[in-house]
Amino acid sequence: MEGTRGVNSTRRYPVPWDLVAGLAPHIGKGTRQRVDEFTAAVVRRIQPPPRVEGLENLPVSPRFVLAANHFQRKGLWILFPAAVLTQAVRRRYGPGEPPVRWIVTANWPPLTIGRWRLPSPGDWLLPRVAHALWCYDVPFSGSDPARTARNLRRLLRDARTMDRPIGIFPEGVAGTAGALNPPLPGVDRLLAHLARQGLPAQPAGIRETDALVVRFGKPVPPGELLRAPGPALLVMERIAELV
Repeated sequence: MEGTRGVNSTRRYPVPWDLVAGLAPHIGKGTRQRVDEFTAAVVRRIQPPPRVEGLENLPVSPRFVLAANHFQRKGLWILFPAAVLTQAVRRRYGPGEPPVRWIVTANWPPLTIGRWRLPSPGDWLLPRVAHALWCYDVPFSGSDPARTARNLRRLLRDARTMDRPIGIFPEGVAGTAGALNPPLPGVDRLLAHLARQGLPAQPAGIRETDALVVRFGKPVPPGELLRAPGPALLVMERIAELV
């Protein structure tokens, strides 16, 4: 799953700082942004317009796990591909807030000042940004096991009645444009738990050609996920076929 392909490194996508700054009131008050509106505004900034392929492969029911490669590089923040995926789901299933409940797996290392190690400001900021955008804050890296366990329990509880996809980039922030990496530890168990609740995994491959391209493949049924020695690796293999 290694090698550089499907990358147009000459194209730049300016960070929509005004939209990001618009999250500040929600972060401060603990309220939530309308994700449909926010991601639609992000997608409108992408030039040339992104292309979505294989939309017909999405399941009839919106209860599934949307899994895609973490396509990020200098000049292309992961927010852009995530917004394209979110709006593709919105297009397929119609209005619903939020269109996708994303899992945020990122965490920041502690700050080192001489002999002192201080918690990163991201430890305070990330959960609040995740809440504002209806995301689940799950640091699979083991940096905060209690928070991970608490938020996974909430996710699994919500999944019983959720009528929208749960989105994840299985590689986490280690994933880069043009190269696929192994899934994060813990994603296997999560996919298995969700498969037991009847949720298939929907692979999506992200790449660049003349535009940013999202391509959906066939969903992986729950039974196939549960029979696989590694459900997350199986999903990454299906993603590899799409990029």
